[in-house]
Parts: sequence; structure tokens; C-alpha cells
Amino acid sequence: MHGSSPLWMQSAIGYEDDCTEKGIPTMITWGYGGKEVAVEGSWDNWKTRIPLQRCGKDFTIMKVLPSGVYQYRFIVDGQWRYAPDLPWAQDSTGSANNILDLQDYVPEDIKSISSFEPPLSPESSYSNLPLGAEDFAKEPPLVPPHLQLPLLNLPASHMEIPPPLSRPKHVILNHLYIQKVKNGQPVVALGSTHRFRAKYVTVVLYKPVQ
Repeated sequence: MHGSSPLWMQSAIGYEDDCTEKGIPTMITWGYGGKEVAVEGSWDNWKTRIPLQRCGKDFTIMKVLPSGVYQYRFIVDGQWRYAPDLPWAQDSTGSANNILDLQDYVPEDIKSISSFEPPLSPESSYSNLPLGAEDFAKEPPLVPPHLQLPLLNLPASHMEIPPPLSRPKHVILNHLYIQKVKNGQPVVALGSTHRFRAKYVTVVLYKPVQ
């Protein structure tokens, strides 16, 4: 017997068939009420409006999308809306759209790589001579440009509801960074970002300037 699949599964399967590369399953959820909720986005150039399915108090749909950055918006009872608790930005017309960043996708289940054993360091890496006076007299090397864009150095948002921070780039993880010093700043801030599976934790230490 062949049973009918829910609408969100049909749309996900159909979109996956159209993709030329492996898709990333992504759940889009609306939790701010309404009777009829749909979504449309830049993944198909805003051509298709897909209804969401009610799941308890929320409305959800599963999309299978290739890696990339997308904008999307909800249509709730005929009106354009965006979810303020999800990443969002304003477009050229001033309308707010939610942002879906799948460029640095990290799977929730990483059991497939949990048994990976990194190779041992070569013995030659332990035979370096200690630094001498001529080494300390040299100019310090330039900081790579990607390390100058940590979370602490992002420009402050003056919006009434500031957008959530974007996912940190992998190249800045486990690096200690300092907030840029400003005139009259009473504290200095040090921070470091670490990843545990698909979660990111940033620790910031503040110290008063004497």
C-alpha cells in the first residue's frame, strides 16, 4: 500500500532530486502564531511559496538545500513576517528577511569521524633550538587577516532588536584575541571561541585599565 507523504517531506524530496550536489537537510520553523504560514526564499529566486505544516504550536518545513547563504521570509495570514530570534538582515528596500547560512555546515552527528586518529608529530618538530636575543630583536610577524575579524571586533548594532551573531569561522577558533582599544575605554577585553560538536562557546575576560 502506498500512503501519502506529508507536504514538507514531498517538497524536501522533490528539491533534493533537482540538486546537482549533495543537499543539506534544514528545518525551517515559525513559532509566532498564525493560522496559515508559508515560506519563500532566494533558493529558487523567490518563485515558490511553500506552506508550512503545523507541529504543535509551531509551523515547520524541511528543506534540502545545497551549501550557500540564502534569504527567506514567512507569509503569516497573508502578511510578510520574519523571525526575530533567527539571523536576519534588511534588504535594499528596507524589508527584513531571515538569513540561512549553510556555507560552514557542521553535521550534528559526527560519529563518523569520532574514531579519527591524528598522525603523530615528527620528531624533528621537537628539536628546535630555544629563542635567542636576535630572535626577540626581530619585528613580530603580521597577524593573518582572517584573525582580525573575531566576534569582539564586530561593529556594534544600534538596532532595537540586534541580530544574533553569525557562526564563527573555523580559522578563528582556539585563538586568543583582544578587542580593539578605543579612546577612554576603561577595560580591556580578551576572548576565545571554541567549538563542541555543532555548538560554539565564546569566553570573554574583562580587566580594568589602571
